[in-house]
Amino acid sequence: MFSRMTRYLFSLLLVGALAASSPRAFAHAVLLDSSPKPGEMLMQPPSEVVANFNEGVGPIFFKVLDVKGQPVGDPGEIRLDGPKMILPLRASLPNGTYVLTYRVISADTHPVGATFGFSIGEPMKSVDATADAGSRSIWSLAVAVNRWILYAGMLWVAGTAIFLLLVGLDGALREDARQTARWASVLTAWSYVLAVGFGGADMQLGGANALWQAATWRSGFDSTLASSAVFGLIAMLLLYAGFAASDRRRGGFLIAGVVLAIGSFLVTGHAATAPPAWLMAPVVGAHLLATAFWIGAFRPLLLSTRMLPVSDSGALLQRFSTFAVPAVIVVLLSGTAISLKQLGSLTKLFDNDYGTVLLAKIILVFVIIGIAAYNKINLTPKLIANDAAGVTNIRRTITLELMLYVIVLAAASTLTVTTPPRALVASGEAGTAEANMAMMSGGLVKRTLKNDAGYSAEIELSPAKVGENMLMITVKDPAGVIVQSATALEVSVALESAGISEVRLKAEAVDNGMWHVMIGETLIPGDWALTIDAYLTDYDKISFSTSVNLN
Repeated sequence: MFSRMTRYLFSLLLVGALAASSPRAFAHAVLLDSSPKPGEMLMQPPSEVVANFNEGVGPIFFKVLDVKGQPVGDPGEIRLDGPKMILPLRASLPNGTYVLTYRVISADTHPVGATFGFSIGEPMKSVDATADAGSRSIWSLAVAVNRWILYAGMLWVAGTAIFLLLVGLDGALREDARQTARWASVLTAWSYVLAVGFGGADMQLGGANALWQAATWRSGFDSTLASSAVFGLIAMLLLYAGFAASDRRRGGFLIAGVVLAIGSFLVTGHAATAPPAWLMAPVVGAHLLATAFWIGAFRPLLLSTRMLPVSDSGALLQRFSTFAVPAVIVVLLSGTAISLKQLGSLTKLFDNDYGTVLLAKIILVFVIIGIAAYNKINLTPKLIANDAAGVTNIRRTITLELMLYVIVLAAASTLTVTTPPRALVASGEAGTAEANMAMMSGGLVKRTLKNDAGYSAEIELSPAKVGENMLMITVKDPAGVIVQSATALEVSVALESAGISEVRLKAEAVDNGMWHVMIGETLIPGDWALTIDAYLTDYDKISFSTSVNLN
């Protein structure tokens, strides 16, 4: 029979092994190049269309449509060649405007799609050149809600097991912990199954009856959701058995169940699959283990204040705090590493959805840690001293901690379905690569604009012709230092000769002070007026103007 310490070391080794088997991937698949390119006018009809990504993808659909939205070109079977997705066209397309649309599964199970226009033999007619190919479906909410249930259930069940192994419980408290954890393991097992179905429905843009269609489950099983569910279902079975087993056999079941439960979250998702996966997955695993310990402690600690003598409840809290302090350190260190990896820089906490949710989560975690410190320093000694006056207060603080953790888990589940800034950086790098290709073929306008205040804006416009154009902007201060603290950047285009008044577009921050915007309105030849408004603060704006001739 293993000693307690040997079991813990063995569990850590198993977590590491699971982590090493995690797939290496970026947060989302990013389109690096395509043939045809967005807005491109071809002289000859293509025999195939190609989308080249930064990683291997799983195709959901890949189509060429006419302006009425009907499939054309008599497409053959989609082929995959590494990160390339190829769609053969067996019928020649006549001159006109077409729409290329795709939807794929990235390595972290998130569906990614886009739609853009191109033309053959004539200028492209107006199409929504950067429309999203359904990155959100009617099932997206179900995915998010089930993700929260899965998070809460897995952490509760695994956390209860960890609490029993480390702190220990006796009598009615132990029986309550085992019974509630068994029920939670059943609920969590169903949540793992639904994650595959809901995920498949979301990938397929399924309708209300999608769960009854084989294609839905096929998509789910073809993704890493399936391996996560396999780990999770086995984990819940082992944990259920462990909670029902005798004392002699319980430890092995619980340790194996905890390892597989944590492992189920290491084979999918943004953080665990972030490169290098061999490093990030163990960090995420440690973060989940420490968090699970805290969540598993709430119910027995709260019930102890009602079911045990005051001093015994204080003694239990004291035993818990012995492990809680190291757990807090692990949560803070691993959480910091994960956050920095996902953000790229601390400035990304403030200019995107991912950063906003993460910042709220961080604040709540520090509030929880503050409450826990108050419990340890002020209330636990009172209970140990058999001071009944502290019982009511500690019930309130533990309940408040639990309520805050519910919100923290909601934030965490939201982050799993939100693109982190490092994916936007990859997108920006893809845009830069495309701009460089355009420059080599003579399709790039590169200028430095200055204003009266001494600020400058370096712009790169590609392919600098009629159709969709990509604009990259870098703003510098009078000393030539890149401005990285701008709160927003807007671009406006106009063609007075054609009666096209100012069209305003919001640019997206990429990285290192660079901004990116796709301009799909430049569909008529002429001298287009281009204005850039950079907001140094919410109220301090600097502007740059130029004109670009598009043929």
